[in-house]
Amino acid sequence: MLTELFLAGKYLKPGRNAVSLITLTSILGVTLGVAVLIVVLAVMTGFTDLMKNKLIETQAHFQIRNPRYVMGDPSYAIAQVKRLGAEAAPVIQGPVLVQYGRRQLDTQVVVLAADTNALKAHLHLDTNLRSGSLKTDGRRVLIGAPMAARWGVSVGDKVLLHSSRRLAEMVRFKPEGGVEFDQSGSAYLPMEVTVAGVYSMGKYDFDKMIVFASPDDAAELFELPWGAATSIYGWGKDPFRQQKLIGQLREALPLLSVTTWEENNRQLLGVLAVEKRMMFFLLIFIVLVAAFSIANTLITSVYQKTREIGLLKALGAGDGTVTRVFLFQGLLIGVAGSGAGTLLGVLVIAFRNDILDLISKWFHADLFPPEFYFFNELPAHIVPGDVIFVVAASVLLCTVGAVVPALRAARLDPAKALRYE
Repeated sequence: MLTELFLAGKYLKPGRNAVSLITLTSILGVTLGVAVLIVVLAVMTGFTDLMKNKLIETQAHFQIRNPRYVMGDPSYAIAQVKRLGAEAAPVIQGPVLVQYGRRQLDTQVVVLAADTNALKAHLHLDTNLRSGSLKTDGRRVLIGAPMAARWGVSVGDKVLLHSSRRLAEMVRFKPEGGVEFDQSGSAYLPMEVTVAGVYSMGKYDFDKMIVFASPDDAAELFELPWGAATSIYGWGKDPFRQQKLIGQLREALPLLSVTTWEENNRQLLGVLAVEKRMMFFLLIFIVLVAAFSIANTLITSVYQKTREIGLLKALGAGDGTVTRVFLFQGLLIGVAGSGAGTLLGVLVIAFRNDILDLISKWFHADLFPPEFYFFNELPAHIVPGDVIFVVAASVLLCTVGAVVPALRAARLDPAKALRYE
């Protein structure tokens, strides 16, 4: 084996140079393919991991709801959650229209009301507060930084909250068709609230939509009885391993719906998993093209080394020995290209945000807008298993690419090879 490996390395370089241009080109093709694969898989993994972390940071580990109506007394369900070693808090959540000017309305807003201590402990509002205070009692609210920028308001300013339910009650459908103002409806005034603080969770879609309010103010706004809740937010010890806890809760609360954060975001998480697999499937063709280039290079090498191959076989080298020489050539190119590609991929990932900023300056365009991708920087997470799989697949493809040239070299007749050379 050592002899074949030595000859394979010798055939990859010409007599006068350390490495041939053809060999360097083949290695470069594998390097780029491996680097692109590692970068893309690391970015997709980092995006998925960061998305999961942000979902956990901005949502409960599980939610308990009454599928038919509002929970008038959530105390029993909360007691069951605490009995099983988890934590829970009643929540009032509902869509509102925000009026921040004489005629300006924002419809993409949801009020989330819960105990301030629970929000501080699990949503980390205290660490994500950018200005103002966390006090939401007395008709005070917390708004996200994108809301403050969009509305042009700051701490101490006032906005109006319109309940969509109360607005719907002001309209009556006519029997003959059309709508009219419901004369029997009670007079309705929006709730005027003061901006007590501005937060930023680092998740753009959450920051631009969620307004935190006190449970009492939310109950008044949505006309709910005192102490009622639209759902219960629960937090277990490990959001990724809570199957046993969820099963026990569903047994203890058969009339209520218990859903996990993964179930509530199943479509998003499924899309991210499919995208990662599709990216790998598509980009592996880059390495496959490099493998065909290696096959072409080695076929040329077989014709160039006809005399050497004939001399080897005349000295007693068998077909297996010659085959292994050229297979080892493909293997060496794969190992060298995969090693260089891994190093290049790691360097690109390490300086990914600097590279992104540089490209943005060159083309005067934001390549990673937070309103589309929800995050402020490009995430990445290198998984050793992914790297090992990419390197192994690349080396295997490069070795397989050398099979045809190796078989062609093994079939050479030494007498004819030496005669024509």
